[in-house]
Amino acid sequence: MLAVAAVAVLAGCTPQLPDPRAAVANPIASVERAERIAEQSELSDAAVASRVPEGQPGCSAAVAVYGRLVWAGAAGLADLAAGTPVTTATRFEFASVTKQFTATAVLMLQRDGLLSLSDTIGTYVDGMPDWADQVTLDQLIHHTSRIPDFWVELDDIGIGFTDAADQATTLEAIARESELEPGSGYTYSNSNYVLLAAVVERVTGASLADFLAQRIFMPLGLDMVLAPGLDGPDIAISYDDDVLVQEGGWTSYGHVGIITTPTEMARWGDQYRAGDIIQDDFAVGAVDEGAGEVYAAGMDVEVDGDLNHTGRWGGHISDFTVSADRTRTIVVACNGHLSDRFGIVDALWAIWEPHSRE
Repeated sequence: MLAVAAVAVLAGCTPQLPDPRAAVANPIASVERAERIAEQSELSDAAVASRVPEGQPGCSAAVAVYGRLVWAGAAGLADLAAGTPVTTATRFEFASVTKQFTATAVLMLQRDGLLSLSDTIGTYVDGMPDWADQVTLDQLIHHTSRIPDFWVELDDIGIGFTDAADQATTLEAIARESELEPGSGYTYSNSNYVLLAAVVERVTGASLADFLAQRIFMPLGLDMVLAPGLDGPDIAISYDDDVLVQEGGWTSYGHVGIITTPTEMARWGDQYRAGDIIQDDFAVGAVDEGAGEVYAAGMDVEVDGDLNHTGRWGGHISDFTVSADRTRTIVVACNGHLSDRFGIVDALWAIWEPHSRE
């Protein structure tokens, strides 16, 4: 400070002394904050460990505040046969949590002037029934299209979850649904987001995976990939209700397919507070789901204002929640269908929410 003052005097200026009331950092507050985070982290470790039985499929979780990771923890096994533990670096299939990325891709293309949510699906996807000239992209994003879920048709023709069915096979199954579900309003259907993936690919000439990588993952430095059915030593094995390996054969995407860790997903959550990839248009046209909740672009807006989406693909189950004030994100992923993900989610919010408001 003395050196700064000397330079100012020599320059013929009056030095501007700092206002003692406007401290840049309060060391006592910083210490207290660090101690509080340490306590919350210890409680979080215990919350996860107590809800994951020893020797069973595991769970990984992460908490971010203002986009900064403040805690991550894991328990249980990623591979029961090999005894491989779940760690915070273990990757999971995030299933329907993927939908927000597909919806965001469509909104980005609308901002680019390359499509409009008022366009019909028939404008971009060939070979669909007559309803394709009536159903809009807006209806797909908000699950108001009334297009039946493709899994029903796949099941009817004998293609079960462990049988092979790629994106083309899934689109063909959707195309065989000649009639829409009766009625109007919100009806959740994975078919909507398979079709939206096809729209992105038709408009851009690139795969949805490449579009997300180039326009979202790489710019934000997120270690994510859209790769349904991906296998690897760092990806948790999926286990069903009987704790048997459940390897899905369906590799369609748009509705599912994001492979990553809760840590990366928690970092992404800050886009809803301070991002330029997620913008206000994500909530435009949100529709009533019932019980006061509305569905925005690939995202539920709950009664209390929290944002949430859950996912399940085989034994991979997940939960993504951003607080109503958009400052906190909590993410949980597990590789056993009967894992207590919601118990972990509730416990973590009880630990972090009351103390995270600065």
